[in-house]
Amino acid sequence: MKAIMKLEELKTIEQLETFLSGTQAVAFSVMGDKDTCYRWIQGELVKFRYVTLPRPARGW
Repeated sequence: MKAIMKLEELKTIEQLETFLSGTQAVAFSVMGDKDTCYRWIQGELVKFRYVTLPRPARGW
């Protein structure tokens, strides 16, 4: 049985780190135009509180 994880389910840096170091195949899709993509990236940075993270955690 395959477990499917959506990016929306990742809430912490630790979960993101585990996801990125996993062995399962990952499929990505294009979101649309540049503005849509940038808005999504900005939302993810806010969700993970990127600006408050210590420098080592920003690498993930």
